[in-house]
Amino acid sequence: MPRRVLEVGCGRGEFAERLAGAGIGVVAVDQSARMVELTRARGVDARLGDVQALPFADGEFDAAVANFVLYHVRDIHRALAELARVLRPGGTLVAATNGVRQLAELWELVGRDLSERRRLFMRETGEELLRPHFARVRAIGLDGTIELTSEEMRHYVAHSVRHRDLAATVPDLGGTLTVTTSSAVFVAETSEWP
Repeated sequence: MPRRVLEVGCGRGEFAERLAGAGIGVVAVDQSARMVELTRARGVDARLGDVQALPFADGEFDAAVANFVLYHVRDIHRALAELARVLRPGGTLVAATNGVRQLAELWELVGRDLSERRRLFMRETGEELLRPHFARVRAIGLDGTIELTSEEMRHYVAHSVRHRDLAATVPDLGGTLTVTTSSAVFVAETSEWP
């Protein structure tokens, strides 16, 4: 079990709190001062920071976690290089992300173009992006479907940072829509030798 873990993009700190509750030393980082405040309220060491310029020494962590955050990063190679840098030799990054087709039927219903996803850290691109920075990379793909009502879709879209204005365009379906779920967890390890 890792003794010291870094979580980047910690949000409200739920995951970091679970790690701390398991006796793991965790440091959580987020770009939002409000998210850092909420995470600290859970008793977690949370700091304001950017994954593209981590304020930690080389090899400081046994593991790092990035839960559904790397597709938001502007310079993904800089971020991945930073994550690899702060991991000890043989350290592990666990990065969860969505696939290009995540909730595609919902987004197609409201007219959102998903083509930009192919340039981001996604299920389909993650391994290629990780390989220059990590010695070993494996992916665990997760596929499924869910049934969503019009109200559930409106609620989801209304909470989207960039596309909340599309919530009003969700039509009344009078039932449910079968929607694709597509995500992956990447496990990437640094080399055993510095």
